[in-house]
Amino acid sequence: MSTWVRRAAGAAALVTATAGLAACGSDDDTADGGDTTGAETSAFAEQDGAEVRDAAAAAMGELESLRVTGELTVDGEQISIDLASSSGGDCTGTIGVDGADAEVLSAGGETWFRPSEEFWRAQGGAQADQIIELVDGRWVVLGGDEGFAELCDLDQLLEELLDEADEGTTYETGEVSDVDGVSAVAVVSTDEDGEVSTGYIAVEEPHLLLRIEKTEGEEPGTVDFSEFDEPVEVEAPAADDTVDLDNL
Repeated sequence: MSTWVRRAAGAAALVTATAGLAACGSDDDTADGGDTTGAETSAFAEQDGAEVRDAAAAAMGELESLRVTGELTVDGEQISIDLASSSGGDCTGTIGVDGADAEVLSAGGETWFRPSEEFWRAQGGAQADQIIELVDGRWVVLGGDEGFAELCDLDQLLEELLDEADEGTTYETGEVSDVDGVSAVAVVSTDEDGEVSTGYIAVEEPHLLLRIEKTEGEEPGTVDFSEFDEPVEVEAPAADDTVDLDNL
């Protein structure tokens, strides 16, 4: 598989995981009418930043599926992500590089992607026209590509996301604000290199990750988490609608 495919996949996986490590934030789609009292809510939002992060890590670790969406900058490229994935490794959605999108699909241990012509032309170089003709709109077999595997396997994604942060990273509790209709407390993290990110954690239980933002530096971005534990319905493409570039 050509290096640009691995770069696009790896960049999306790396930024998603790194942003989560920098500042674990949270949200809860279902936190819209719980019995949490105002005092309990206030107590959670006033905890130490590391304690709030740990609460989010515990809640996220229980998930069976979620959706990840984001707009990120990696090595000067604009990366977009919109993927729903499950702990079983199924996923469906799109990734984009500098505005050119590719559909991604994973089911039964196999992974495919289907780039737009814009994607092929932007990333395929002099071979773009030949590739477009050969692929002819079909799904491209990816095999065991690690970048996409990390994105499509929720267990792998959460393992990276919830891994212990470096000892040099500090967490500071911020203000409570509304994030997509959910009351969330900000956690500002600063790593040993001085990189600053802000995560948002649902004030009411379960304390799930909602959003991570990095607004400063050369690689800003925002990653949102939603559709917690909602079914990820994926159907593998028909054999005659797939193509393996390694066999062409």
